Amino acid sequence: MSYIRGPDLSDSDDDDGYVSYSQAPKFTYKQVIKELTPEEKLNQKKHQLYNAICTGKVDTVTQIIDEGLNVNINLQSNWTPLLLAVSVGNAQLSELLLKTGADSNSTRDGCTALMMACSCPKETSPYSESLKVIKNLVGKGANVKATNRKRMTALMFAADTGNLPAVKYLLPLSDKNAEDNQRWTALFWAVNNNEVDVFKYLLEEDLEFTTPDVRGNTPLDIAKSNDFTEIVDLLSNEENDEIFHVMDANVLSFEEMFALAREGEQPAFFVDICDMLCGMKSESMIKTFADKNITLKQFLSTSDEELKEMGVTMPYQRYRILGGIHKFHKYPYHPKSLHVVPLNETYSNIDVGIQILSAIKQISVMEAGLNYIMKHCDMEDITQEELVSMRKNTDSIKKKIRLCSRVAKKLHEKIKIWDKQIGPTDLITKDSKKYRWPWRKIVFSLTIITIVTIFKTRK
Repeated sequence: MSYIRGPDLSDSDDDDGYVSYSQAPKFTYKQVIKELTPEEKLNQKKHQLYNAICTGKVDTVTQIIDEGLNVNINLQSNWTPLLLAVSVGNAQLSELLLKTGADSNSTRDGCTALMMACSCPKETSPYSESLKVIKNLVGKGANVKATNRKRMTALMFAADTGNLPAVKYLLPLSDKNAEDNQRWTALFWAVNNNEVDVFKYLLEEDLEFTTPDVRGNTPLDIAKSNDFTEIVDLLSNEENDEIFHVMDANVLSFEEMFALAREGEQPAFFVDICDMLCGMKSESMIKTFADKNITLKQFLSTSDEELKEMGVTMPYQRYRILGGIHKFHKYPYHPKSLHVVPLNETYSNIDVGIQILSAIKQISVMEAGLNYIMKHCDMEDITQEELVSMRKNTDSIKKKIRLCSRVAKKLHEKIKIWDKQIGPTDLITKDSKKYRWPWRKIVFSLTIITIVTIFKTRK
């Protein structure tokens, strides 16, 4: 390459105006070093610290912190050194930062450092390492029960991630049945992400699994919609066991039912309530009615406001139950509902007991029907004449029901007398072989004969 040389008067005319590369002028470059401003130095330090935490360089982090950088400084996008360290599951760095004054309850977008540690996936850091981070945070005063904007807790984050060691550690320290904005518990979050091990553990710890969320879905519904077959099998068995357990606890024997009748109270007939709730697809409400000691009479005459007071908070649940009760009352009472013993067949005390209980149940149902009519008659479009006629009919039915109740009480008293009179068939007493004359029949027959004779004599 050649360079163009500027004009020179001392040169001769023979000069062609060009020089070789070796004769080119030499240029010198002076390196200028710009001094950084304090703000630029701080940003440089923050950038170095951010990269060091992400790559796990403990020595670099220690050096930068020792140089006086604020340990709770915002590195970028509201990430503090501690939040960044726990989010990648680095136990050594998180312990270092906590010892140097990092805030254990620091947050980013409403999520605490503990929540970020619980949501660290195992691909990023082993669960054993994340557990060390969680223990470090809790040991430094991290609030285990804190919630984010969606009211999620650290336990929910751990269940959603499938971090079983963290769930086992946090469960005793947390409100295990806490709900977020969509009424999901930690059990819901474990089901949602198909974390079977976490789900099994939470079931063993008696977490509620029948209460639906705001959309009316139970954990079983979510598992079915996502084809989580293992969880579906577990939940189906658990749900059935729970229903049967509640039913068994509320089933009364003959003796217990008659003891209530002796005290003037009607049995609850709770098994019938369970059957109806299953038909209404409201099995999840069985425990609610059991806890409130609802009887069949109360159940069949309930209203929307009463269901709210009982704890049936979701509108769709109340509509299902009220719709089922309305359909029940649409069918008229049939005499064949009562227990019947055919002629010429043995009629034991058990048959008598069944007959009485069946009659009591029918009376309860009829009373519930009357109460249901009186509660809802104002909501129907009926005339005043129809209303008066209906009230007269209901009063007449009430009188008949009271009459039936009195007959049932007398029959019950008779049964107690019969039980005392009739001894066991294998009981031998001193009077067993004695012939007993039918004195009542003899006296009655003689009286009739005497009366007839007197009348004939007078004629």
